[in-house]
Amino acid sequence: MTKLRGIRYSLILLKIINFIAILFSSSLYLHATNYIIAKGQGYQLLEQLREIPSSPAQNFWISILLFGGILLITFYRMRQGTQEWSVFDKWNILEILLMLGVMMALSFSYNGIILLVFADIFYGSKEFSSSKDRRYWFAFILLSFIVLLVTNYDILSLVVQLPSLDAYIAFYPSSIRMLILFAKNALASLNMVVFIISLLFYILSVVAEHHRIEKELEMVSQVNTELNSYMALSEKIAEDRERKRIAREIHDTLGHALTGISAGIDAVGVLIDIDPGRAKTQLQSVSTVVRDGIKDVRGSLNKLRPGALEDHTLRDAVLKLVHEYQAISNLQVELTYDWDDVDLDVMVEDTVFRVIQESMTNSVRHGHATHMQISFLLEDAYVMILKDNGVGFDQLQVGYGLKQMRERVSILGGRIEFANRNGFYTRIELPKEKGGKIL
Repeated sequence: MTKLRGIRYSLILLKIINFIAILFSSSLYLHATNYIIAKGQGYQLLEQLREIPSSPAQNFWISILLFGGILLITFYRMRQGTQEWSVFDKWNILEILLMLGVMMALSFSYNGIILLVFADIFYGSKEFSSSKDRRYWFAFILLSFIVLLVTNYDILSLVVQLPSLDAYIAFYPSSIRMLILFAKNALASLNMVVFIISLLFYILSVVAEHHRIEKELEMVSQVNTELNSYMALSEKIAEDRERKRIAREIHDTLGHALTGISAGIDAVGVLIDIDPGRAKTQLQSVSTVVRDGIKDVRGSLNKLRPGALEDHTLRDAVLKLVHEYQAISNLQVELTYDWDDVDLDVMVEDTVFRVIQESMTNSVRHGHATHMQISFLLEDAYVMILKDNGVGFDQLQVGYGLKQMRERVSILGGRIEFANRNGFYTRIELPKEKGGKIL
């Protein structure tokens, strides 16, 4: 904030200095002309001038009025607040034309106004607010330097016939002449110093802004690292909970069933020689326990199914998953589903759903993808292709999620392939026949 205030104050000071310098130069032409005429040295002046000058009074008012137009444009910009203008805006072009008019009215005896106009356009144009548009920076600075060089009286007078202010000053007494030259050079030097100070304030503000952005990026990176650690820990906790839940399900179903079966078979082994009838009855009881155990196992497997598949088809479950991810992230998913007439086993549906779920999670979390294609195709096998526009990989790091995907697909006799194709690419092939295997 202090640096921006410094730029604003520097611009105000530049306006004041340039107003004084223009008033000084135009008044000097007017006063010197009257002084020379009063001394009766008009003829000597015309002999020294390379061209007959225009009316000094007329030039005085033209230069003051044109500079007033420049001030009105700068004040208008200030009233607009933070609005940024294009470098090719009509107000910028008008400001440059007014600047040229002021210098022509002063016979190019003062060109420091270029620094004021340069600063006003440079600090107020949107093309210069970003370091990305460096072509504008270079072109504008080069153009300003050329204009500053070309409008220098000593250079321009070699090409164009111009009345020299020094010729007018030469008619004053030496003491007054020295004061005039001192004031003229002091104003030009002060104008340059203030302009350089304004540039320093601007550079400091840009550096401070870069430091602020770097700090914010570091904070974001730190938060992202902590979030990834938290997510990894959450996955581990969820994995442990899932294992414990499965262990409880096995204990409550298979554990009790197998214990009963073991005890029943032991009893049959004792009774088969003593009382075959009771042994047969005991075998029927064991058979009942086995059937009940199978029912319990099926019930446990249904509990382990993804919630989205409990009351929905695979297509509906995938669509629900896609909508959920699109709602909570920037990921847009393009779905192609050609499996409408396919009757899949429950285990296959579970595997397909889990694979898609893991792929979408990886695309958002690790790939930072914004677009993903999911295709369910029918070829010689059931084919799934998942491709995103994320960062991809140079060397594949197989973590827990990808291992689980491979294991699930392998259990079904399928094949899974990972590749980097302008993003993460996954191709899965599952056999159409139960018990088949993709080679």
